[in-house]
Amino acid sequence: MRFIYPKWDDIEKLCDKLVHKFGSYRPDVLIGISRGGLVPVRILSDMMANKNVAIFRMEFYTGVGKTKKKPEITQPLTIDIKDKTVLLVDDVADSGRSLTVAKEYIERLGAKEVKIATLHFKPKSSFRPDYFVEQIDAWIIYPWEVREAKRQLKKLADMSKDFSR
Repeated sequence: MRFIYPKWDDIEKLCDKLVHKFGSYRPDVLIGISRGGLVPVRILSDMMANKNVAIFRMEFYTGVGKTKKKPEITQPLTIDIKDKTVLLVDDVADSGRSLTVAKEYIERLGAKEVKIATLHFKPKSSFRPDYFVEQIDAWIIYPWEVREAKRQLKKLADMSKDFSR
């Protein structure tokens, strides 16, 4: 598995490029998918001068390259989005399964329109966001998850050592 490690400055540049892709599109509310979409949605909120930001939490990945059977919403959205235009933000469209569940969830809550924005898009994804900046096939370790990724990779390395004995 190949890894990339974007730095904080890279994230700022990616968000800037993402905003330019929106053109004249201005949603009523920006919604971040916690945890990966928290930082990008906040940066986009600032760049777009849109303080209407909300989050909900989904859980799917349990480790580097490992998932549960299906994505699960573990903390619901707590604002009313009925008849609003929504920009749903996450860090990456990896398998696409989380974004599919997330979009369906937001639509069920009555949003008038839902568009999806991610920093990265993987060609294997079953879901193509409306907006993304880079297409990549590596595992991305974002600056806000470095410690978590190191713990997971160390655990994998330790397990590998155990099996080789």
